Amino acid sequence: MLYLIGLGLNDETDLTLKAIEAVKKCECFIELYTSVWKGSLENLKEIIKKDIKILNRKDLEENLELFIENAKENDVALFVPGDPLAATTHIDIVFEAKRRKIPVKIIHNASIFSAIGEVGLQLYKYGKVATVPLSGKMKNVKDAVKRNKRLGLHTLLLLDIDLENNIFMKVLDAIKMLLKKKVIKETDQIIAFSNAGGDSEIYYDSARGLKMKEIENPAVLIIPGRLHFREKDFLEVI
Repeated sequence: MLYLIGLGLNDETDLTLKAIEAVKKCECFIELYTSVWKGSLENLKEIIKKDIKILNRKDLEENLELFIENAKENDVALFVPGDPLAATTHIDIVFEAKRRKIPVKIIHNASIFSAIGEVGLQLYKYGKVATVPLSGKMKNVKDAVKRNKRLGLHTLLLLDIDLENNIFMKVLDAIKMLLKKKVIKETDQIIAFSNAGGDSEIYYDSARGLKMKEIENPAVLIIPGRLHFREKDFLEVI
């Protein structure tokens, strides 16, 4: 059996009791390349009283079949940052396991897609999500923002990361890129949400104003759409 277990947004203390119980009988693995996790691997091992092997992108993409086959004969747990199915990599893992008739159990945890409720915008009013890429190719971002604005929807912008090379896009760099590509204007009001799940910080300011602030990673940007009066009230007290 294959268990996909969410680590939550911050550290090892976010692990659920259900997850701790499930891994007692499992061979344990972890991937830390799809999202930022601020926990301690050693502390996580101490909590579950087991060793945990680190898997890289190659292990779960190019050599996925080897990982999946192990779950055919053994109980295997894969810890992932955030919620297990927030990244397409993990959906591919579930698909391959089910295709091979291997039972899969998902143990959910917090993800950025629910945590953004903390900024006060209604979750059902978000449109297409996009990632501001390190490559600078902004067509998908521009299309998503344009479409969402037309529909009055909010846009969640994830900031690209390359954890294997320790590269993190900063809020300042993302805003500069969005301005350069004319996705936003200097006067546009934008939300920056930092350290979700930990010592979170919410900033609501113009793009010009946000450029002047020191905003810690991990962070996301939110471009508000048409605001309900309660959303406006909430943003005014941030």
